[in-house]
Amino acid sequence: MVDQIKNVIEQLASQEIAKSSVDNNLTSQIAQETGNSLMNGFTSAFQQGNMGDVMSLFNQDKNSLVSNPLVQQIISGLTNNLGAKVGIDSAQASSLASTIIPLVISFLGSKAKSGEAGFNITDIVSGLGGSNSGSMLDALGGLGLDKNGDGKVDFQDALAALTGGSASNAKQGGLGGLLGGLFGKK
Repeated sequence: MVDQIKNVIEQLASQEIAKSSVDNNLTSQIAQETGNSLMNGFTSAFQQGNMGDVMSLFNQDKNSLVSNPLVQQIISGLTNNLGAKVGIDSAQASSLASTIIPLVISFLGSKAKSGEAGFNITDIVSGLGGSNSGSMLDALGGLGLDKNGDGKVDFQDALAALTGGSASNAKQGGLGGLLGGLFGKK
């Protein structure tokens, strides 16, 4: 999973660098700093008990991510690292960070929502969040958030929570049952 995330970051960074005046030879370093900044931002949020903030990022669109305080913190960290460690001037670093971070998060979120193999929220957060995220995600399952009983807390669990417990009983309760009741269906 970590390799898949690294490849995604490298591809997206490469695309954005090609559109800018930044030297293409810096792609690898920029991708590495992007991954590090995401990992540091998520780890910091986990340590502060803000797991919900991290998980909610994967359900936002790219444009709304820029105004999210956690994303702004990650962008700021990446901007600083691109200047200090890669040698990119601050205006270019800020522009790249403001584009790449929301792009990566929204791309990973869309992959998780689509159910693409190897891209579930649990794996993404574990891959980006470092060693502390695994035990935190396990704890989420212990809190009853594993709604579909598959042993993982992922987008399917969020769907199950909205539909009343599992994808197969969506018509029996939750949001599906409520809407069905409003429109006279059982």
